[in-house]
Amino acid sequence: MEDLFEDAKGSFEQAATTLVDEVRKAFVDERTGKNAFELAVEQAKQFYNAVDWSEQWIQALLASELVLLLIVVFTRNRTTFQGILFLVLGAVIYCAKYLNVYLENNWEAFSRQPYFDKSGLFISIMLSGPLLVINMVIVVNHLIVLSGLIVRVKTAELKAKARERAKESKKVK
Repeated sequence: MEDLFEDAKGSFEQAATTLVDEVRKAFVDERTGKNAFELAVEQAKQFYNAVDWSEQWIQALLASELVLLLIVVFTRNRTTFQGILFLVLGAVIYCAKYLNVYLENNWEAFSRQPYFDKSGLFISIMLSGPLLVINMVIVVNHLIVLSGLIVRVKTAELKAKARERAKESKKVK
């Protein structure tokens, strides 16, 4: 019996070790030998260094996104306004691929470098990503507001039932 237990334990340890090794291999780039986190940090640094952050249009874009986030935070109780903003931001995100094509062809008019390429990486990181985060904040806010409304409705329902019971008990007496 003890040998059977030891065999099962050994098989389990071997399977666990194999699984851990396979997971590690899945998160390691075969070309560089770096894990996914190291690679992501390195690529983020490369992106940061490649962008000329002193360009006014990039500063204006980032400032606009910050203002949008502040608007969402300060209008957290105005769900209709936020719903409309959610749809507008979703439309901008959807149109980003068309905007990327236009900006790829006309970058000389406003920029010192050609940031926009066929893959749309730059516009995804600089426009779509932040707008998606803002839309997620709107969704979370709506969930919080809706949960508060559900609590208020349920409380009102329970109070109405308690009043009905009180009326019935007075009639019985």
